Amino acid sequence: MTIQFVDLRLSNQAASDATPAVIPLAATPLVFGDIGIQTAGVSADNQGNVRILLTGFLKVENNPLFNTNTVNVRRNGTIIFTTTFGVAISRENEAFGFTAVDVPPPAAVAAGQIQYTAEIFTNAAATDPFNNVQARNFSGVAAAGNF
Repeated sequence: MTIQFVDLRLSNQAASDATPAVIPLAATPLVFGDIGIQTAGVSADNQGNVRILLTGFLKVENNPLFNTNTVNVRRNGTIIFTTTFGVAISRENEAFGFTAVDVPPPAAVAAGQIQYTAEIFTNAAATDPFNNVQARNFSGVAAAGNF
């Protein structure tokens, strides 16, 4: 089958460290990326051959001792990628990039759009003024066909 470029979407919530946001607890994660990959143009014979490449970046600053942050990527609300990372004993800035991949089911492709969201939350017991995310973005590209 012919290889098709399908779509490219960007979500740039904060292009610098000047607009920090508090990293919330798991019950109410901070969505820092929200993109809709358009798949309406995928030919019927390629709907089972779609590949999605998702990337994101965050800069976090944490103060609580031994706390961890979790990043999830969701396809139409379902987690397809999750990672948890710890922070140092004292306040520390960390730049964190990730790549997630997805092979969506043909039914999701046939719907014409797939919604991807990226979120972050912390296990910190209390809100801390230095428990925040600074620069952050999320993007995705899709292609279809036999690779």
